[in-house]
Amino acid sequence: MVLGITDPLRFAIDLLSFFSIYATLAVSLNWEYGFCGIPNLGKVLFFAAGAFMVGGLFSRLTAWVFGINLAGLNFSADNSVIVSETQTSLSQHPAVAIGLFLLMLVIAAGVAAGFGFLASYPAIKLREDYLGIMLLISGELWRYIGQYYDPMVGGTLGVSVPIPFAWISNDFTREIAGLGILIGLALISWFIIERLSRAPLGRELRAVRDHEDASEAFGKNIIRVRMNTLVVGSAIAGVAGAMYAFYTGSVSAADFTTTWTFVTILMVTLGGRSNNIGSLLGAFVYVFVFALVRQYKYYVSVPFDLNYLATMIFGFVLLIMLVRKPSGLLPETPGKTTDFQKILDRMKIVPAREAEKNGK
Repeated sequence: MVLGITDPLRFAIDLLSFFSIYATLAVSLNWEYGFCGIPNLGKVLFFAAGAFMVGGLFSRLTAWVFGINLAGLNFSADNSVIVSETQTSLSQHPAVAIGLFLLMLVIAAGVAAGFGFLASYPAIKLREDYLGIMLLISGELWRYIGQYYDPMVGGTLGVSVPIPFAWISNDFTREIAGLGILIGLALISWFIIERLSRAPLGRELRAVRDHEDASEAFGKNIIRVRMNTLVVGSAIAGVAGAMYAFYTGSVSAADFTTTWTFVTILMVTLGGRSNNIGSLLGAFVYVFVFALVRQYKYYVSVPFDLNYLATMIFGFVLLIMLVRKPSGLLPETPGKTTDFQKILDRMKIVPAREAEKNGK
C-alpha cells in the first residue's frame, strides 16, 4: 500500500479505496470469528483465492470472449502482450467489459466459498485451536502453489490485470468510478453481514459461540452452523481479493502472506468483535494510521528498520486494547439472543461436560 499526502485528492482516493478492501475483509472475518467464534487463521487463503481468480482467469477469459489467439504465448513471460491486447478489446466494448467484471466477482466469490467448504469439511469437527492451525497451514499451502506454479498467476513474477473500465478515457473519472464501485461492494458486503447477524441465523451463531453445549442440547447442528458460516465469510473474502487485484492491477502470490490474516484479526479486535460498525472503524483506523506512518516515517529517527514502524505501533496498540479494552472500541451491542445460561439455571440442567467434572 503506497499512500501520499502531497496530493490530498490522490491521498483520499487511495485511502478510501484501500479502506473499502480492508473493510470487506474485516467484515467477513467478523462474521466467522466475532459472531461464531471460529479462529480463522487462514483468512488469507480465501482472500488470495479471489485475487488469483482475477489474476489467472480475467485475461484468459477476455481473450476467449474476443477471440484473441493466445497460442504460442507463455502466460507468465508474455503477460504484458496478453494484457495489452485484452486491454484494447475491453476499452472498445464497455458493456462486455462490465459484464466480465461482474462475472469475475461472482467467480471469485464462488471459488472462495468452495474453498471455505472444502477447508471446513475435514476440520470443522476439530477443537478451535486445531481448526485455527489447520486453516493457517491451508493458507500457506495455497500461497506456495501460486508462487511456484507459473500457469496460475505467473509464479514468482506475478501477472498484470487488465483494467475493466479502460473504456472511460479520462483517468480521473475512471479512478472516481473505480472508487465508487469499491465503496459500493464494501457497503453491500457490510449490509449482507449486518442483515444476517440480526436474523435468526445471527442469533444462532452467537448461541453456538457462547454456549455450544446448550445449543447442541437444544437441537442445533453445530457442524452445519460452522460450515455455513465459513462458506459465507469465505465468499465475501473472495470478493475482497478480487477488489484488491482489480485496484492494484497486478497479482503476485508472494504478497499473500499470513500478515493479511493477522492484520484482519487486528482490525476486528480493534473495532470490536461482533460489531459490524466496529469492523469498519477498525479497518479505517488501520488504513489511516498506516498511511500516516508510511508518509512521515522518514522524519522519525528510530534505531531499527523504519519499514517495521507501523507493525510495531499496531502491535503496541493491540496489547493495550487486549489489556484495557478487550471488547474493542465499539463493543458488541446486546441483541435478542436467548440467554441459554439463564434457561439452564431455571431448568436445573447441567451441561454434559460440567456434569462429568462434577461426577454426575
